Amino acid sequence: MKSSNENQVYTPKEHIEAAASQLLKEGKKKVNNLYEEGIHKATDVEESIKEYSDHILKKIQENPLSSVLIAGGIGFLLSKLMKK
Repeated sequence: MKSSNENQVYTPKEHIEAAASQLLKEGKKKVNNLYEEGIHKATDVEESIKEYSDHILKKIQENPLSSVLIAGGIGFLLSKLMKK
């Protein structure tokens, strides 16, 4: 004996609605996956920036004179480039 679902004939409108609904579900799933992936990558970037800034801070504390001279040199070069 066949179930009632097997005997059901879909109209073109119902077929399009079902396809659109399926497409919407898949789209939402894809967007959600991309969102989660973006959050994960943003967290990774945040952690990397924190690590690099801690590393730079440690280097500055170890060699303050070199750090000041390097910063001054960079500032001087930038000022020369901006004048051109």
